Amino acid sequence: MYTWSSQTVGFVNGESVYTNGGRYVARLHNGWIRGSGGNAIAFTDGASGGPLPPMRSIPSIKSVPSIPSLRAIPSIPPIPAIPTLSWSGLTLHDLF
Repeated sequence: MYTWSSQTVGFVNGESVYTNGGRYVARLHNGWIRGSGGNAIAFTDGASGGPLPPMRSIPSIKSVPSIPSLRAIPSIPPIPAIPTLSWSGLTLHDLF
């Protein structure tokens, strides 16, 4: 996972989202990144089964991603919460 400025902040392993240090921070399911309480934090194109997505703005042009460092061994993810139709108070910035 990269920021708009191409900084590597984390990675996805299966449905688990981790920081670069291997700490579990969220779940990616049906295109939705959800926190430990099951609330939506972010979404990908084509996400389904979540809350109403916000209106999109015109995206800025991304820079070329840097080469990521070696990944840490990920921790064991917790049992996922039941997905909700609510937005979380967290942002992706809060996770990483």
